[in-house]
Amino acid sequence: MSVDAGTTTLTVMANGAAVPCMLAGIDREGVDPVVLLPGVGGTIESDFAFLLPLLARTHRVLAVDLRYGIDATPTLGALVGQLAEVLRQTLPGRRVTLVGFSVGATVAAEFSAANPAVGALVLVAPVLRASYRHRMVARLRASMSASDRDALQSLDRFTAYSPSFLQAAVPEESAVEGTAAKHRLFVDTDLTESVSRIGVPTLVVGCTQDDLAGVDQARMFFVSLPNARYAEIDSGHAVISERPAEVLAIIREFAADPVRHRPGFVLDRARP
Repeated sequence: MSVDAGTTTLTVMANGAAVPCMLAGIDREGVDPVVLLPGVGGTIESDFAFLLPLLARTHRVLAVDLRYGIDATPTLGALVGQLAEVLRQTLPGRRVTLVGFSVGATVAAEFSAANPAVGALVLVAPVLRASYRHRMVARLRASMSASDRDALQSLDRFTAYSPSFLQAAVPEESAVEGTAAKHRLFVDTDLTESVSRIGVPTLVVGCTQDDLAGVDQARMFFVSLPNARYAEIDSGHAVISERPAEVLAIIREFAADPVRHRPGFVLDRARP
């Protein structure tokens, strides 16, 4: 990632975990900071190289690489605790707009269900409750991870990107530390008990060609939340790589005025 002069890279000790973060943008009076959480196979650098500096033109932005672990998966509660401590140290007392992508959306939703620091919430390609299909992909990954790294990379690309994107481009290789642990958390996702406690203005972003999470999961999230708006993008799960400008526009518009549209509103340009 190209880092602007105003961007600070730091490591926050949060409940025994060293959590890498990036803080950028000017803190403007009356404007809530935006907090970014990466996805199932991503990091700050891989997921937010485009979004972070552009969002930082209008907001204070904090990107957080929570420590999911390698050999053991921390509980969702432990990850929520990490995020709470990071916010306490970096944005003390501030209300934030929390943006979670993929498994980052799982943490963002659970955090928002019980934390008044969240003023607005964005869930990009989320999973409400993992299904047999999600567990099947995880088993395929586990069977390949030790024996055939090339096959593992191919599976990750096949499930992350849309067919049209793969025909036009070859995604860069990714070997992200902690990916296996993120996948284990991904397939254990069950937020059906938490959604009723998420009352803040929320934007759910689904992806029409999402072969990993499934667009049906985003739609179920949307109809389960009492204060949600919905947008849909023609993309695979890796929407931040495939359609970064569209993601930026949707998040920027929502962050500027989360209650501009009534609850239940479906954005016209992205209607399912």
